Amino acid sequence: MICAAIVGLLAFSDKVLADGLLLTLVGPPDSVAPGAELALGLLAANSGNSKIEFDAPAAMQGRIWQGERSWPINLRALPGGGAMVAPGGFAKCDYVLSLPPGVSGRLVLEVSQGIQSPLRAVIFVAAPGAAVANAMEPRPAAATPGGLRTAVSTIPRSFLGHFSLHEPIYFVYGTKAPAAKFQFSFKYRLLTFDPGATEAPKQTLQFAYTQRSLWDINANSSPFYDTSYMPALFYQFLTLAPDPNTAKGGPTWLGLQSGYQHESNGQGSVQSRSLNTMFVRSGYLFGRPEGWHAIMLVRVFDYVGGLSDNPDLKDYRGYGDWQVAVARGEGASLAYTGRAGKDLNHFTSQFDLNIPIRTHLLDFATYFLVQYFDGYGESLKSYDKPSNTVRAGISLVR
Repeated sequence: MICAAIVGLLAFSDKVLADGLLLTLVGPPDSVAPGAELALGLLAANSGNSKIEFDAPAAMQGRIWQGERSWPINLRALPGGGAMVAPGGFAKCDYVLSLPPGVSGRLVLEVSQGIQSPLRAVIFVAAPGAAVANAMEPRPAAATPGGLRTAVSTIPRSFLGHFSLHEPIYFVYGTKAPAAKFQFSFKYRLLTFDPGATEAPKQTLQFAYTQRSLWDINANSSPFYDTSYMPALFYQFLTLAPDPNTAKGGPTWLGLQSGYQHESNGQGSVQSRSLNTMFVRSGYLFGRPEGWHAIMLVRVFDYVGGLSDNPDLKDYRGYGDWQVAVARGEGASLAYTGRAGKDLNHFTSQFDLNIPIRTHLLDFATYFLVQYFDGYGESLKSYDKPSNTVRAGISLVR
């Protein structure tokens, strides 16, 4: 278990110093569970000789960092914040934030909204399975009789902390039938082969599930045209992030996934489609994540168990696919996904343009997505029929 600790670091702006208020960001005194919701306090101390009004904002935006990786977060103020601060006194406003799921170890919270120098706090997130205190309590909660924990406290340890992102999650709409298309995806960590790791484990056994649907939403009764169900079981190895002090932005191997994936459309009779593959997928990062960078992913696979429902599927899907994504930091990104048939004569391309949307109405990462598809096999039911269409909508995971 990670030693319980959190350290509030001071950072001051010229405006705050001129007003005589010193700001400090203070977190819970214990390590917290992965993906937990936790409370932090924003303290304002008055070092001047007269009363000063402390008007804490209702919400603040910031980022959580772990090495080269980062996640945007929103801090929401709890009722009762803000006050007149007497000379030599202080006031406190409590904020709530949700940690990124599936991340453990040392995290750095940085808040710079409305100030010249950022406020920072170092948060330690317990490894999955470790006992943690309730991060929403202002002080350690009293132990239950016999030292037992409540049922709710076991959920992050045994359930939520094992989930993470897999493939993109989106909903898009166009003018050609089937007009709507959506996809959701996740993976769940079944085994960890390096349990002593304090950061996110590098070697794991993962179960993943992806579902992609084409929806003829404009037709009578709005039927679903076709849905692909894609469970997978694979070994995942993730490499360590390069040292930011020495990295020069050259190629960085991201790791690999290798295992089994099933795909079927759940239909019967002549519309039934299914396939099973064994695959290896690997990727590289070019550049620095905080600046211009590109990610290249390549997957190769082979079919196992026969293709009785669609015997010529290899002619259209081939034996692999590739993806190249270009972005600048957390800004807009353009991704190209392609594949070719067995004889390199049935090409398929998909372009995804994601533009970040920042809004206080949605408390998670949101993107405006424009997707263009041209080729074969957008659905399993019509894998041998060419199609092309443009759709637009929102993406939660790109």
